[in-house]
Amino acid sequence: MTPPLETRHVEAILALAEELNFTRAANRLHITQSALSRQIEQAEEIVGFPICDRNSKQVVFTDAGNELVRELRLAKQHINIGIHRGQIAHAGKEHFLLLGHSPYIDPQLLTLLLQVRLPQFPKLKVETTTDVAPILTQKLLDGVLDMAIITRPLHTETILYTFLSEAPLHAVMQDHHPAASKSSVTLDDFADDSWIMFQENAHPLLYRTLMDQAKSLGIRIRELHHILTPQEVIHMVSAGVGISFSAEGLARNTFVPGLTTRPLTHAPLLLDTHSAIRRADDSKLVNAFVRTFHRKHKELSGEPQMRLPLYEQAVR
Repeated sequence: MTPPLETRHVEAILALAEELNFTRAANRLHITQSALSRQIEQAEEIVGFPICDRNSKQVVFTDAGNELVRELRLAKQHINIGIHRGQIAHAGKEHFLLLGHSPYIDPQLLTLLLQVRLPQFPKLKVETTTDVAPILTQKLLDGVLDMAIITRPLHTETILYTFLSEAPLHAVMQDHHPAASKSSVTLDDFADDSWIMFQENAHPLLYRTLMDQAKSLGIRIRELHHILTPQEVIHMVSAGVGISFSAEGLARNTFVPGLTTRPLTHAPLLLDTHSAIRRADDSKLVNAFVRTFHRKHKELSGEPQMRLPLYEQAVR
């Protein structure tokens, strides 16, 4: 019988798979590079096949190694979910849900989440938390979150996404900006402006899409300022530092005198918002909550839900 991999072996393999560099992976694990190499070699002896090919320039995982990594990630996620669910049960919060959402979702969606009531779970307690898309996804995978509302999510096999809405990205500018007189705008309208952007790690996919669009149009951004909060958008645009970009709901709720928002017409910059749950989540509470939420959302919108090719509908 093959002895099981120890936790240190699993962590070593996963760190190396993500970093693809022994030095960076070792630093991440707070061990020496030689210790990491020994752990990988020990893991290979246990599983009976080479996990990765390595030379002085790069680390390349074998096909067998990639299969192992995929299953180890799932195993680690299940362990985290088990621990989290045990903690909830121990605290007497069996009827408790933690819901995450992107900071720039339409506020109506957040209101709808908080209005869901389940007769079969009369003691239901719901708490919400805001975070950037990559962290919401990871917390959902780890079982920390039961459900999330994410704008422009990255596709992940173990998560089911249900389309909720789609809206253009909005530009935020001062009232006297030349583009403020238009009903809609393009990135070309801001080719001579400084841009105020959320940090790339807040939403890598959207950030890269916006930068790629600017590059394809030959726009050389005069100055690029990075921010963390919506309040900084208001302050910096009002102060004349530059223009900024925001989701429609956030732009509408951060309106102040002297500022104007206009939708961008670039199709790649449409913001699609989805609900997300773990594909394998068999919780009756979670599934009842999600079904009720989507039924209420459909009633509120008055329109049938659209389905995007990349995603699957989570709720029937």
